[in-house]
Amino acid sequence: MQRKQRMNLQKTILLIEDHAVFSMIIKRAIEQDTSHRVVYITDGSTIQEVIKENKPHLLVLDYQLPGKNGIELYDLIRTIEGYEHIPAIMLSAELPHQEMAQRNIVGLQKPCRTSELIQAVEQLLRGTADAINRVPTLGQ
Repeated sequence: MQRKQRMNLQKTILLIEDHAVFSMIIKRAIEQDTSHRVVYITDGSTIQEVIKENKPHLLVLDYQLPGKNGIELYDLIRTIEGYEHIPAIMLSAELPHQEMAQRNIVGLQKPCRTSELIQAVEQLLRGTADAINRVPTLGQ
């Protein structure tokens, strides 16, 4: 694929993960296996600036974060104009199933296969989240 065509297909994914090793693995997997760009932050302290500068198409959030948890950050992001319906994937060893279901967030249990993560990313970015039925958890 030509570089120009690839750039046109590129979407931005905002990864919010406080564990450096997990974030490196997730970022590398997405950027190697897709045409998408990953912007990485460790908590929500700069979330509004990061959203404004990078205009993400998808969120990948850890649940257990310093300060606000992943659900609280997701709710905060959805209050930003233009991000009311941004799709999200939550990664965590302990997923808040009920809260995720209420918000239509896809969940992946840590540790998950990178192939499951890539599949969820691609489906959400293509707008085919219904194809995975917004399952509360995948990869168990």
